Amino acid sequence: MAVEFSGTGEIQATRVPGGLLVISERLPYLKSVSLGFAFRLGSRDDPPGQEGTAHLIEHMIFKGTERMDARAINVAAESCGAELNAFTDKEATCFYARAPVDKLKEVAGLLVEILGQPAFVEAELRKEKEVVTEEIRSNEEDPESCAINLLLSALYGTSPLGKPVVGTLNSVDRINRQQLHNFYHQNYGANCAVAVAVGAVEHQQVVNYLAGLNREGCQTPVRAPSSLMPPQTLIRTRRELSQVFVCLAKPAFSYADPRRYALSVLNTALGGGVSSRLFQRLREEEGLVYSIGSFVELYEDSGLLGIYFVAEKRKLKRCITALKDELARLRQEKITPEEFARSLTMTRSALILGAESSINRMMRIARSYLLLGKVTTLEEIIDAYNQLKREEVAQLVDEILSDDRFFAGVVGPVQEQEIRPLLTQ
Repeated sequence: MAVEFSGTGEIQATRVPGGLLVISERLPYLKSVSLGFAFRLGSRDDPPGQEGTAHLIEHMIFKGTERMDARAINVAAESCGAELNAFTDKEATCFYARAPVDKLKEVAGLLVEILGQPAFVEAELRKEKEVVTEEIRSNEEDPESCAINLLLSALYGTSPLGKPVVGTLNSVDRINRQQLHNFYHQNYGANCAVAVAVGAVEHQQVVNYLAGLNREGCQTPVRAPSSLMPPQTLIRTRRELSQVFVCLAKPAFSYADPRRYALSVLNTALGGGVSSRLFQRLREEEGLVYSIGSFVELYEDSGLLGIYFVAEKRKLKRCITALKDELARLRQEKITPEEFARSLTMTRSALILGAESSINRMMRIARSYLLLGKVTTLEEIIDAYNQLKREEVAQLVDEILSDDRFFAGVVGPVQEQEIRPLLTQ
């Protein structure tokens, strides 16, 4: 029996035999549909010593079933005018398609087959491990990706949240076909997934199309609680670079914390737009950087508020001094009424503009269910922002940005003795 969620009444959910939860959001004005299968499995759940397993599974799912090889899967998708894709992050893996709504039945059947009957062909695995190896090397050579990975290692150490989603060259090389096959069939069952369809769809039709994914008996891995390291700076010296890539962070709270709305507004005020404090001070007023911003990452039981900027080495000290000065001013002023109103409007606007994309809506619903065990509708989120008070954002300034002791990841033509005093004084 379908269950309607609060809000527009257009979101419905049904749990089908086999345990798969099917959620649909009907948007009758669209000519397309975005359909995704999301599993509560990410790099955080990789077996020890086999980091990169979830990401490698994401690649291998499209490389063949018992009936179809990789080329046949691609031909079947494009014959429907569909785009297939997937992503793996720290805590989830999602396989999805976007297609004309009149091809929903065919596309749903294709996704059900590739998720229900993956072959994990040895020859394809060897090739895909080479592809992932190139991805790992690319990430290691990209200073921005490297700085972010160093930051997460600084925060979470050698625990799963501190390790790269793609794994390492050594860990990926160690993963064999049997390990991949066993991990998938033990954990990626229909009862451990949520399927979300957004577009001009009829809920019961979606349920009927997806009922074939009925693999039961799987268990999502039990996650060890996240733990933080003491504040530290991790540095990778790259003498061939002319700029320094700096990623700073303060610990926050989990995705389930109702203060996440206030944190989003604080993030916007701090570095989330061209009118933000950091952009105005370091870019517009002092011309120290081309790129600077802030960001938020919230997990099941942890989170962070981060700052990212790129600067010439000769300007680095001035950048950090200006950044600390601006944070001190924020601690003193908290957040002005005008700044709060503007940042709230911008944060709410980004949500509304993002909702124009059916893929974004699909992913938001899936993420909400995986992390909260329920679906928070767009209307509920907007209402939460409308109820937000300036004092709630000001309180987070005191709680999260109380001092200048940051976790940091730094990549560039600098050495430890040059950068560490700038970040610890």
